[in-house]
Parts: sequence; C-alpha cells; structure tokens
Amino acid sequence: MAMTDEERFRFDLAGFLIRPAILASDEIDAIIDQIDRIIHDPESLPPAHRAVPGGPSSLLIDHPKVIDVIHEVIGPDVRIESSFCIWRNKGESPGPLHGGGPIQADPIFGYRVKDGRIHAGMVRVVFELTEIGKEDGATHFIVGSHKANFPMHPDHMSLEPGQRSEFLRSFECPAGSAVIFTESLCHAGPPWQRDTPRIAVFNAYSHLATNWHRLTVPREVLAGLPREKQAYFREPWIADFRTSPFTQNTMDRFVNNDEGPVNTDNSP
Repeated sequence: MAMTDEERFRFDLAGFLIRPAILASDEIDAIIDQIDRIIHDPESLPPAHRAVPGGPSSLLIDHPKVIDVIHEVIGPDVRIESSFCIWRNKGESPGPLHGGGPIQADPIFGYRVKDGRIHAGMVRVVFELTEIGKEDGATHFIVGSHKANFPMHPDHMSLEPGQRSEFLRSFECPAGSAVIFTESLCHAGPPWQRDTPRIAVFNAYSHLATNWHRLTVPREVLAGLPREKQAYFREPWIADFRTSPFTQNTMDRFVNNDEGPVNTDNSP
C-alpha cells in the first residue's frame, strides 16, 4: 500500500491526493451513526464514544491505506495533533482560505523534497463519509501553494462565485474516501451546497517531535481506546536522556509499558 509514483507526483504538484473508497459500507454507516449522535444526542452514547476518534471512528486513527502515506511523507515517528468531526448543513462554511505561501518554511507546517523523498510537516486527512461532488462545497485548495515563496495574493483568496482564483480546485470522491493534504497548502471550505449534510472526520498528523494543537479529545475518549491507538496521542518527544541508556518514545515502548493511559493533561 505504499504510495505509487503517480500519487507522489500528484501530492508534490498539487499538495493533496485522494485514496477513494477505502472504507466499507458498514464502517461508513457505523461512523455516521456515531457522529449523528455526537452532534444531536450525545447522551445516547457511552462516554468513550462521545467524540472522535473514539468508538467506531477509532478505526480511522491507523487505517492502513492512510498510515502508509503518513509514514512516507512525515516519517515513521508520528502522532495525531487533533481529531474532530463535522456535520455541515447547507449554507454552512468553516471559514476563509488560509495557509500557503512562506508557511512552507515553518518547521511544523513546512514542506520540502530532498533526495527523492517528500518531507511534510503537518498532514491533514479528511475521511469523507458522504459522496462528494466538485460543486458541493467541500474543501477547496489553491493547488501548488504549499511550495509558494511569496505571500498569498489577495486576488486569489476569494471563495465568492465569479471571484475565485484560477488555481482554486476542489475534488470529487465516493463516500468512504480519504483526502490527504499538507497543512502548508492554502485551503478552506466554501458554503456547503447540498440539502443533505457533509459528514466527515478530520485527523491531523505530525512528527512526534513537534506539537501545534492543544489536545481537545476528552480524557474518557482517549482512555477508551486500545493501547496501540492511544500511542498516536503520546507526548511529543523523541528521546529522554535522563535514563541510561536513553529512552526512545517509540510505539512499542508506549504499548508495552505500564505507565497508565496516554497523558491527557491538555484535554478537557
């Protein structure tokens, strides 16, 4: 399931790629039901399922058809910065275009390629649980902006019909697809156009040595995850030189130690 040459080309050129229909219909249905209840009737769920990535949505944490891309463009030492779900009704929009331009030099969000290998900072994965058409109002990107050396020009930052940049692109994909993009890419979601809601889960992955978001996943949700999935939320450090030999913050160490659940000091 490693990235194909075409996927590398597309990701480097445009800043995003799509892996279509990676979820089975029963997996999609279970996660949609969970999100529906999270938004509209959270008390109907056990506490460990009242937010993503708990419950049925936990399978997205380390989905093999996504995590192989994450390992290739970030590296083997990764963690999840944030995880949230959306239920976007017609006319709703998350906000204006953001990112792109010199943000590529930022050590957390940065993007570069060296010796034939992509090095991305934070990578966002959108698990689209409903079918998406190009005109529906899902996430839009200014393609190539993850490698731009100059600030984003205001003439290219409008989401208004008739005023959009010639470089603004959206996508289409079946339900159960993963849209993977570097956070350096200028992106936003214009108002949703369909009568039926857009339902999706957004996971942000970063290198284990960096940390941007304060964790917002509730303690009881993290505590309810299997140990190997909790490991994706472990603290952001690589080595502890207080020990001899020094301790490395590996997945195996976290899964096999007896220090209790993942650190949740930053979670509500």
